[in-house]
Amino acid sequence: MKFHRTPDERFKDLADYSFRPNYADVSDFVGGTLQMHYVDVGPRNGPVAVLIHGNPTWSYMWRKLIPVLAKAGYRTIAIDLIGMGRSDKPSRMEDYSIARHQAWVEEALFEKLGLTDANMILHDWGGVIGLRAIANHQSRVASVVLSNTGLPFRDPSEAEMATPIANQKLLRRFQLYVRFNPWWKHWNMLRQIVRSEMQDDEVAGFAAPYPSAKFTIGNRAFTQMLPTKHDNPMLVDNWHALEKLKSFEKPFLTLYSDKDVVAPTGYRSVRPGIPGTRDFETVILPGGSHFLLEDIPEDFAREVLAFLNAIGGRDA
Repeated sequence: MKFHRTPDERFKDLADYSFRPNYADVSDFVGGTLQMHYVDVGPRNGPVAVLIHGNPTWSYMWRKLIPVLAKAGYRTIAIDLIGMGRSDKPSRMEDYSIARHQAWVEEALFEKLGLTDANMILHDWGGVIGLRAIANHQSRVASVVLSNTGLPFRDPSEAEMATPIANQKLLRRFQLYVRFNPWWKHWNMLRQIVRSEMQDDEVAGFAAPYPSAKFTIGNRAFTQMLPTKHDNPMLVDNWHALEKLKSFEKPFLTLYSDKDVVAPTGYRSVRPGIPGTRDFETVILPGGSHFLLEDIPEDFAREVLAFLNAIGGRDA
């Protein structure tokens, strides 16, 4: 598989992001391998927290949460999904699918890193991919924090998805725009969605992995996988994952923000069907956009730590 690899110098002197890079080799499905980048900080013998981002972000979005968790004693791992951040970037849009992202995440976390008792913190597409990976590895997961995402599905016995996503026509136009606009500067869109005033160096941090249009294929591919049609293969796969997760009784927190325009009620897709959610009320933080880690990172970190410390017996 042909891929692009962002030069290391693009990641020098990024605002609030000076973590040493680590890499796991994962299959490219045609006999080769791709490098998946991950941050790994905090005590090696501490409880594990795994952070999975969505689109159009990368592990840079966790830059303010990572040191908080590490200081609290958690071994904190933040991956870059294939095609994003410091990970390798396959060069064709057809190289990407949610099924492949799921397989890459499972291979990296559970085969190559051999993680057990992982506390999973998931945002946006990281929620869809992460939940599907968790469904197959429930014994390796200690808890879940799900944020500003959802798990849309279609029962294979039904013709339509259970709950159609809002603004389907608008999203289809968005898909067409991105598909035929190879130099989609997604970091500018992120800046427009965020409610706080992002500094130029922060926007530059999100743009750093993408020195030219050929590096943005993975981000653009995610937009094409939005479930705007009932025949999206992701939907039935999500249904199968939810069926498996009906046996997941470990602690599961839904942590959302009140100004999210992307998935404001996405928690309804997992509550109360996943048993682990039933002991934890949904927390909706005020003032946060879809990218709440940019708007209210301290509030997000406080709630995550309170949850993890409570279920792990640590002092808050």
